[in-house]
Amino acid sequence: MRPEKSVRITLLSAVVAPWLLGSVARAEVTVIDEARFVAELEANDPRIARVTAEVAASRANVVAAGVRPNPTLSLEREEPFIDGNGSPTNYLRLEIPFDLSGRRGLRVAAAETDVRGKTEQVRLARFELVIDGLRSFDDAAHARLHLEILTVERASLVRVVEIARQRSKAGDASGYEVQRFELELAGFDDQIASAQIELRRARSRMATLVGRPGAELDAGSTLELPAALPPLESLLGTVLERGDYLATKLHGDAAGRRIRAAKRGWIPTPSLTAGAMTADLGDRTGTGYVVGLSVTVPIFDRGQAERAQADAERQVANAEARWLEVRIPADVRLAYEAFSARTEQARRLASSQLERLDAVLRAAETAFREGKSSVIELLDAHRAARDIRLRALESRRDVARAKHELELAVGHRL
Repeated sequence: MRPEKSVRITLLSAVVAPWLLGSVARAEVTVIDEARFVAELEANDPRIARVTAEVAASRANVVAAGVRPNPTLSLEREEPFIDGNGSPTNYLRLEIPFDLSGRRGLRVAAAETDVRGKTEQVRLARFELVIDGLRSFDDAAHARLHLEILTVERASLVRVVEIARQRSKAGDASGYEVQRFELELAGFDDQIASAQIELRRARSRMATLVGRPGAELDAGSTLELPAALPPLESLLGTVLERGDYLATKLHGDAAGRRIRAAKRGWIPTPSLTAGAMTADLGDRTGTGYVVGLSVTVPIFDRGQAERAQADAERQVANAEARWLEVRIPADVRLAYEAFSARTEQARRLASSQLERLDAVLRAAETAFREGKSSVIELLDAHRAARDIRLRALESRRDVARAKHELELAVGHRL
């Protein structure tokens, strides 16, 4: 490499990298912890407001089921003629139908049960949106920690560059070693630039989810591993409280109530008629009253259609409930196994490799300083240290993701 090119690389590392690292500090970033993030997400995410509105729409069915039929007011006139002379009679009638079968009450109860089922569905949908938001929260924490690792590793490499320069001045190292380290440093600056872009993207997405577009939020988390895993038996004991299962059972109950209402379709609906009348009686006008009772004759419509539809809905709900009774525990077991395995993997990586990195790097730098190892060996040690630290970070994010999958399986936070 030509000397002037080496100078350019040195200037790039000395000028560009501090600008990249300093941009994080200059940006106005608000740190938010997980509890506050969830609270703001539930309050401001329009998707949560949309699914919550579905409960209000379901309550409209309760109103519709409870509406009574309107009374009928009628005015009639009849006038028979004899020898061209008419004898008019006028009637004013009010007809009020009555439901004595109890169908209305059963339909209202069915609609209210459907509202409870929809509430459970919405509760699960809100929970799924919260978990989706927490994934973004974890991604933002991962992006920040990723940048921090690269920053620390770059500072460590700068120290090695100084060692190489001192050896070069003393005649113990060639110019190639210094140039090779500077090339590695320039590569670090490029990785830091990419990490900076990813961090800003993750922070902006967090801000958008909680209703702060244009801002940047930092996740107040270090992706620490859980201290202990909950017992699998305790989780399996609550799986049938998941929103979709409860909603399915409630929809089945509502369909059963509609079937009971439909079975009463053979009961006639009576209507009471009351009113007044006037009759032309020649030189006088007679007045009187009208009263009557009528009933429907359920010959053709005896609730067959309503019953068939409700019976089909109940069969679907029962089949779905039986499927969920099998699937939910299986999903919990699979998610628990993955969560447990990921946690053990991350702990094993931390104990078997991370704790030895500093000693390995010190030994490699000492050997290089004393001329007992080459630049390639030292760079290899630094790359291995960086890769292990990044892999340990990835494993902690994998644990966080596995935890969220388990939370989705059981239907509540752990």
